[in-house]
Amino acid sequence: MLRRFFRNSPLLVAAIFLMAAAPDPGAWEKGKREPIVVTSDRMEADELGSTVTFIGDVTLKKENMTLTSDHLVVYYDAADKAVREIEAQGNVVVRQEGRVAYANKAIYYSKEEKIVLTGEPRIIENENQLGGERITMFMRSERSIVESGTVLFYQDNAMERKTQIPDLPRRRSK
Repeated sequence: MLRRFFRNSPLLVAAIFLMAAAPDPGAWEKGKREPIVVTSDRMEADELGSTVTFIGDVTLKKENMTLTSDHLVVYYDAADKAVREIEAQGNVVVRQEGRVAYANKAIYYSKEEKIVLTGEPRIIENENQLGGERITMFMRSERSIVESGTVLFYQDNAMERKTQIPDLPRRRSK
């Protein structure tokens, strides 16, 4: 009966994440952090309350980041019930201010505010692409570390236009 209650209670899901995102009442004033909001087709919570699993068409929104995947597990600290890490698997897509990352697996570390992508990870920013065995995205500094990777840069057409000599109107001779 407890599992049926959790599966059919979207308001409970919202309440869990609102409380978990800011466990201490002063967190809103200190860091101005927004809550984590997760939607999915199905949700399962363990009886001890240390994990919540989201299955099917999962979307996680946190401040300026959106993460989508097939399956997502939220891990809590037992002591303070704060979100410790979030693990996403299957068709993972992370969107954040001008860059999109793709991978088979992603782990978000709450304290460090970073996402580690594995399983054919790649990031696309504008037309440029980064890929490697493992990519770490830092959410606050908008930087990434690519391990054993390749980079594919496309030159901007604007540079080509700057080097071309413009056609100037010719004077008519009299």
